[in-house]
Amino acid sequence: MADLQITLPVVSILVLIIVLLSRRFRRTAADVSWPCHVAAAIAVTFGAVTLTAGVVHSVAVTSIALREPEYGPLQILRFTTGAMLMYSGAMNVALYGAIKVGRRSAIAVGAATCLLFVLYLIFLLPLPGGGGTVPPMLALWSLYLLSLGTAAIAVMRGTGGARRAFDPHA
Repeated sequence: MADLQITLPVVSILVLIIVLLSRRFRRTAADVSWPCHVAAAIAVTFGAVTLTAGVVHSVAVTSIALREPEYGPLQILRFTTGAMLMYSGAMNVALYGAIKVGRRSAIAVGAATCLLFVLYLIFLLPLPGGGGTVPPMLALWSLYLLSLGTAAIAVMRGTGGARRAFDPHA
């Protein structure tokens, strides 16, 4: 029950931020359909949160690793988690502008980054010591992956991106 009390306000705040950002993106890129705006809002929100969590995680892991007498697979996994958090967060923050305007390449790179992180979370799921953080993150990043899929379908149908001439870099 305690997890629900903490998770519900956090999820509510994230949803509110995503709704407000997607409405703002709608005003700045009105010729792009809503799946791209929602995917971009999720990208920048989850990206900023994940990037910050990755930096904090890496600092904490470094302080723990310096105090431990020997290194093993657990320390390597801890450092890998920090690196994965920072990578996926930085990539999504960098890509949100291009996702917002319906660029196919940005949606594809965002989906690849998200899929990599989802697979990493699935790998961590059965390991002990997850602290209950893996399943909520897995649910949130799976939701983002679905929104990127929806944006990709909208762009492929011609309703997601801006109406423009053929762009080989899009």
